[in-house]
Amino acid sequence: MSGPDDRIPALLARFGHTGFRPGQEAAVTAALAGRDVLAVMPTGAGKSLCYQLPALASEGLTLVVSPLVALMDDQISSLQHVAPGEVAAVHGLRDPEENDYALEQAAEGKLRLLYLAPERLANARATSALKACKLERVVVDEAHCVSSWGHDFRPDYFRLGEAARRLGADRISAFTATATDQVTEDIARRLGLSEPEVIRTGFNRPNISLTAMTCQGRPDEDACLKQLLEAPQSRPAIIYAGTRKQTGEVAKMLKKHLGVRVEAYHAGLERKSRGEIQRRFMGGETEIVVATNAFGMGVDKADVRTVVHVAVPGSLEALYQEAGRGGRDGLPSRAVLLAEPRDRSLHVHFIKSATVEDDQLKSLVRLLREAADDRGLAKITARSAAGACGGGSERATAALGHLAFAGVLTPIPSPPGEVSVRLSGELDEAALARSRAAARDAEKLRWRRYNEVWGYVDGETCRRQAVLDHFGDKREAVSEGPCCDVCDKSLVPKGAPAGAAGTRAKGGPRRVVVSAEDVDGLEAALLATVRDATPTVGRTRLVEIMRGSQSKSLLSSGQDGLEHYGEYSHLSKDIVLTVVDDTITAGRLVSTGGSYPKLKLAA
Repeated sequence: MSGPDDRIPALLARFGHTGFRPGQEAAVTAALAGRDVLAVMPTGAGKSLCYQLPALASEGLTLVVSPLVALMDDQISSLQHVAPGEVAAVHGLRDPEENDYALEQAAEGKLRLLYLAPERLANARATSALKACKLERVVVDEAHCVSSWGHDFRPDYFRLGEAARRLGADRISAFTATATDQVTEDIARRLGLSEPEVIRTGFNRPNISLTAMTCQGRPDEDACLKQLLEAPQSRPAIIYAGTRKQTGEVAKMLKKHLGVRVEAYHAGLERKSRGEIQRRFMGGETEIVVATNAFGMGVDKADVRTVVHVAVPGSLEALYQEAGRGGRDGLPSRAVLLAEPRDRSLHVHFIKSATVEDDQLKSLVRLLREAADDRGLAKITARSAAGACGGGSERATAALGHLAFAGVLTPIPSPPGEVSVRLSGELDEAALARSRAAARDAEKLRWRRYNEVWGYVDGETCRRQAVLDHFGDKREAVSEGPCCDVCDKSLVPKGAPAGAAGTRAKGGPRRVVVSAEDVDGLEAALLATVRDATPTVGRTRLVEIMRGSQSKSLLSSGQDGLEHYGEYSHLSKDIVLTVVDDTITAGRLVSTGGSYPKLKLAA
């Protein structure tokens, strides 16, 4: 019988390749040799071949767990000529009959690759069918979701390694495009990888130029977008927006200005509509898609020339991963970030909205216990979980993660809109202390990400080098064209607002690092200032006091003599105002209302 390496040339030929890209051969060889694999390879590096090729060489089934429906359908379509009838997918956007048929085919041994959304592991029919299969390997795509140090807690990924072993998989492969050394180690530990072949191919995308600019509002942002996408060679393009509303507004503006097909894409659209938009973009009918961050993940469109963010993502990892949607064909492409001051305050708001208090943890556990059956299994709606945590879905998700860390519960993969857990411990004082410690660590991590991504925005040194340094990549920051707007001023659009590195005056805005301690201290200072201020103050005046305003009315009132006057001059107006509003929302400050509302301490 031929050795594993002897099979590679024939398998490569099936895919239409004559050789490997960097990192692919090591991953394929390790998988064919029966080893666990952990690969950190940038977007567009060809991760899919690393598990598709070994799967087709196997006699059993390779299960690919992915949260990306677009990736599943796109890869199945492209594999039809390579392995007709041997590949299928099971996810919520397919008809139940299609999902049932795929599972039947897998159980009968007719499939080599089955793509599965992680929440499907909560489905009894799916798990029963998979247990009947000869399962060779489980592949975990977007594996950073496994790590507590990667992105925010994902219940569907929490026990993925355990679920893979329970289904009978002896081998696991994990793939991600963005992971620091710490995240990589955490992935291996949480998935229980056994002496994995670890592959890191580097993070540099030399054909993508990097630009970051601070716009002062929507008019600045629109002007930059028009200039960036005016030339036909700047398209196809993906624009990532922060909200569904923004996708529509930006798409309408660009369509009117450019006279080309521009479409908005977000999760609120009907399934058929999303599929049609994706099809038109992939086929070249639509030149620009303005989307929330769900679009483009796993969609292998090689010729995207420009990726623009018109809202700052929550982490440098997310920013760089989405920027990597461009230039998969190796030709010159651009990644541009257009930041606004309000993005900072929104980040602060989201960080605070995920902060969990002890009483919210207790309330959530109480709700789950009321819903639990004799075996300790509890199922509630995501909305009721959010309600128990003060109405915030982000806070409820965070609370579940902290309670899981403390050993109070074990999350079970569940469909969207549901929360399923197995209660596994009491929320006693010790467990509450562990949950509290996990919450503190999570908040520090969010502030660290905030400072990392805004350090990139405000940075005055090479952006490519900053990215490589962030990921611990020691390779030289080489580029195949213009590097970044710091190194090459030609990348800054004409008339760009001051704030782009290429337009910023020497000694311009310094980067401010914000911490959880800053915000906690600010809340206490706000309460003390409202208590002590004479005359009483409203939201705007309170912000002015904190930031040390020199306005005549403030100075004449003597409020510059208050204890905390000017103590937070290093924070932006937007950040201070966001914390003021969060303190009001939390009920610690009360607005009097009326034409000239003032603030007072809650009774």
